[in-house]
Amino acid sequence: MAKRQGITAKDIAEVCEVSQATVSYVINQTEGKRVSEAKRQEILQVARELNYFPNHSAQSMRQQRCTSIGLICGNNYDNAGFGNTLRGIKKYFDEAGYTLTLLSDSKDPEAGEILKNYYSNSIAGVIYIAFDTQVIDTSVLDANKIPYVLISENGVYCSKFEPQKAFENVIRDCILFCKDNHLSRIRYFTRSINGRILRNKYDLIIKAIQDIYPESDFERIICDIRSNRDEEIIVPMEEYLKNHDFDIAITANQRFGILMQNCILKKGISVPQNPRHICLASSPFLLTVYPKISSLEIPLYEMGLYAAELILALSREEPVNEKLFECRLIHGDTTKL
Repeated sequence: MAKRQGITAKDIAEVCEVSQATVSYVINQTEGKRVSEAKRQEILQVARELNYFPNHSAQSMRQQRCTSIGLICGNNYDNAGFGNTLRGIKKYFDEAGYTLTLLSDSKDPEAGEILKNYYSNSIAGVIYIAFDTQVIDTSVLDANKIPYVLISENGVYCSKFEPQKAFENVIRDCILFCKDNHLSRIRYFTRSINGRILRNKYDLIIKAIQDIYPESDFERIICDIRSNRDEEIIVPMEEYLKNHDFDIAITANQRFGILMQNCILKKGISVPQNPRHICLASSPFLLTVYPKISSLEIPLYEMGLYAAELILALSREEPVNEKLFECRLIHGDTTKL
């Protein structure tokens, strides 16, 4: 295969009749360099017309610094918020001239893949995405002083900061809503796959119940399934709704929330809805269906932007400023009183 030949800064310089250094100043927005506005616009226009893009690999070699960050997604590819988080990260990196290197999600207590990529100068740091209260072991990175940032529903964390509690706080808001409106019979619907119970958000919910509403009638309803197909999940849901009365259903994610809402409507339509329903997911889609499903607003795009900004500052050993995030309970039709 022939080597790909791209337009270079030298080509742009010849067309615009300036030095190659001037092209570099304009493209890289170097401060303190005197270039007329007319000439700057001409260089940018020619660069666009000729599809010129800076060679970041060459820049990294000249500057002796890496311009890629490792990303460990934690098996969150099907999470409703994953795309928003990734878009935030990518937008910041695109503007900063950085790329992402996708690292394996397989369990590796010795972090061999991270160490290999970091010490070979293939990555300058690592971003973890850890939704659904996943526990991340960063001891090897701490010991090797490898910069890392962790994104979860709680916020953005690095070793310089205390862990945030944005998601924990909104869970407490949900339980407080139940208490304030005397919705004492609370059912949390989750699933087990081949006998393996997925804890997800249960620990946070039970802690909020114990702290805020200990007198409530709380129960976790486990839908035991084998194949993880929708038609299999709704069977135990429908059976429970048929044989039990309760005040409010809480579901853990968008998929479970939609299935639960369908089962509630199948049982019968009432205004206000009975039982009421909160889905602990951040998805605009839940507020576009009818009835609108009460759900959460988690600023995942903004978290992605900030995580990208933070990891670059850490990798460059620059000062970092902590940014706090807030999650909110958004009431739709399913929690109307």
